[in-house]
Amino acid sequence: MKRLVILGVICLMAFNAKAQTDWNQYKYVVVPMQFDFVKGKDKYRVNTLTRYLFKQKGFETLFDEQELPEDLFKNRCLAMYADVKRIRGGFFKTQLQIELKDCRGNVIIKSDVGRTKEKQYNIAYKIAIREAFKSFDILEYNYDASYELKEDDEVSEAKPKEVTETPEVEVVEEKAEEVSEVKKAVEDIETVVEDVKETAAEVKEEASEPQLLYAQPIENGYQLIDTEPKKVMILLNTAAKDVYSVKGKDAIVFKRDGQWIYSENTGTSKIEKVLQIKF
Repeated sequence: MKRLVILGVICLMAFNAKAQTDWNQYKYVVVPMQFDFVKGKDKYRVNTLTRYLFKQKGFETLFDEQELPEDLFKNRCLAMYADVKRIRGGFFKTQLQIELKDCRGNVIIKSDVGRTKEKQYNIAYKIAIREAFKSFDILEYNYDASYELKEDDEVSEAKPKEVTETPEVEVVEEKAEEVSEVKKAVEDIETVVEDVKETAAEVKEEASEPQLLYAQPIENGYQLIDTEPKKVMILLNTAAKDVYSVKGKDAIVFKRDGQWIYSENTGTSKIEKVLQIKF
């Protein structure tokens, strides 16, 4: 058993070392504007999130619909091409996996499967992508400019590229790179702010809609359950028609203008909200 554990650790270390070496040969990560598991470009901003995470890792990232940098336009093999796949089979789970492919469509590395039980897609997809990306955290990225991957070369046989630059050119490029890093940092901050704003807006919009509850008959009333299913509250019969007291609360549920209303007296204020109940 001990030998098997040691062998597993050695294999994992070897895999990580190879994966790190492989992706150090690539200068760019190209993210599609749309993944197959969602309908619509950058739906729920999952594509923006994926691009942002690779930026944080140190890659130069861009969407597939952007204008390509000159070196990438001439040689598409300078980039890895990201994709996010939905993994089927999880009961009431969202499962996503990140893939990185070379310019020929060969898989370079896959992440672990990111999982969540969150029901709302706009939140679940982002959680699952972040969870999947955690498996890349153990890998360092440092672009190795001594390799130039050619479209007519095998990826595993990348040849060293000779670099001859004058000190003056190096200084200019170093300054330009500093400016570029600052610009990318600003873009990352803007991306996070936009992501937070959109998520908050979506959550607020969904929260404004009453949750669907199912009424199950019990002795002297009903129990209300949600879609999980989880018991939300117990309604007890009263002498009045379409009026129920809430067990354990100073509250009632009653029907008004065709809607079920939850009304509670907290002692300092009165709370009312609409319930969507299916009897």
